[in-house]
This record gives sequence, structure tokens and C-alpha cells, in this order.
Amino acid sequence: MKKPIRVLLVDDEKGIRFLLSEALLHRGFEVSLASDGQESLEKLQETHFDLVITDINMPRLDGVSMLKNMHQTGREEKIIIMTGNPSDQRLMDKDLPQVVTHLHKPFGIEQFLDVVIAATNDSKDSSLLNQAHANAYM
Repeated sequence: MKKPIRVLLVDDEKGIRFLLSEALLHRGFEVSLASDGQESLEKLQETHFDLVITDINMPRLDGVSMLKNMHQTGREEKIIIMTGNPSDQRLMDKDLPQVVTHLHKPFGIEQFLDVVIAATNDSKDSSLLNQAHANAYM
């Protein structure tokens, strides 16, 4: 039996965390939630995740600072960034880990799930992710 894919979902908006986590749970993902970058780093110390999905603008510790910390400590989780500001220059920082893709808010649940499923697919074929990413902007 295949073990569930572990996802850490980080967003300061409770409603978004609830909605996205419910969608992921319904698809069989194991989901942990964090309300900001600081809480996510605490969860990352306790557990290995297959995928981290994070917002950028959050209180206490923002997503960019969290990602820099992940990069500095050698974390290898796949990363999806959710942002309402795709031109945020902080996302170009060389100290950020490699990111699978960016989801630009607002996005639909189906597009979100398509991107997550493609990102967690074990296949080396990137066409699934490219198609899911393209669909997210239709």
C-alpha cells in the first residue's frame, strides 16, 4: 500500500487553510497546517514533508524568510508558492530554494489540485506540471 503524500500548507488566512486542506484531504493527502512561517519551521523540525505549499505575505515570519531558512538548513521538500503579487522581487532572491511553481491568487480549487498532483507525481515527465500550471491561468 502506497503511503500518503505529506503536505505542509502555510497561510495566515484561516479560511484559505481550511478550504485548501479539505480539498487535499479529500484527494488522499496527509495535511498539516501552519498559520505563518514561524509555525511552519517548527513543524518542519518535527516532520518530513513531501511538499510545502506556502503563502508569501504572513505575520511573524513571512514566506520568503521561511523559504530562506529551509534553503539554509538543506530541506529538500518540493515547494509551491501562492502569491497575490507575482512580481514580488523577493521571489527572485538567490537564497531561496528551488520552487516547483507559483500559484497566483486568486486560483480555483481544481487548478490548485491539478498543480499539487502534478508536483507530487513521481514521474520525471514535467509535461503534467506544465499543463497544470498553464491551466491555472486559463
